[in-house]
Amino acid sequence: MDGVADGTDPARPGAMTGEQWRAWSARIAVVVAAVVVSVALSRLWTYANADDPDLIEQGSIARAASSACAAMRDSAAASAVASTAPIPQRVGAINAQNDAVTELIATMNQLGPDRLQADQPADQWLEDWQRLVSARDAYARSLAAGKPKPMVLPTIDGKGLVDRLNNVGLNCRVPLVLLAP
Repeated sequence: MDGVADGTDPARPGAMTGEQWRAWSARIAVVVAAVVVSVALSRLWTYANADDPDLIEQGSIARAASSACAAMRDSAAASAVASTAPIPQRVGAINAQNDAVTELIATMNQLGPDRLQADQPADQWLEDWQRLVSARDAYARSLAAGKPKPMVLPTIDGKGLVDRLNNVGLNCRVPLVLLAP
C-alpha cells in the first residue's frame, strides 16, 4: 500500500489526514454536545422540582386557602361599618373582622405543621396575617381609648405587609375593608 489508500500521510508516518481529523473532531463534538445537553436537562429538572420560596405551590394548601379566604372576605365585608359610625361600633367591627382573619389562620393551621412547612412561604404567610391582626388590634385599642393613631402596617425584609400577603400565588388578596378600619 502506498499510504494514501490506507488513510495515512506517506510523508509523515503515523500522522492523520484531514479526513481523519474531521471524523475525530466530529466524534468529539458529538460527545461534548451530549454532555452539555445532559447538564442543561439536569439543571432544568432540578429547577422545575424546586420549591419557589416566594410562592405557595402545594395544591392542598392552595385549595384550603382559597376556601378559607372566601369565608374571611365574606365575614369581613359583612362586619364592615362606615368610618363615621360611633366609635364603639367601629371597634366592634374591627374586632369582628380580626376574628374572621383569625379563623382563616386557624383553618390553615388545621393542615398541620408538616404540610405547611413543606411549602416554604406558607408559615410566613400565616404569620403575616397575624401581623395584620396585631396592627388592626393596636388601632382598635387606640380608637377605643379616644386617642386614635393611624394604623401602621409593618415592613418585613424590605417588603410591605400587604405586598407579602397578596403575592404568594394564591387567590387570597387582603380585602380593602381590612386596610381602612
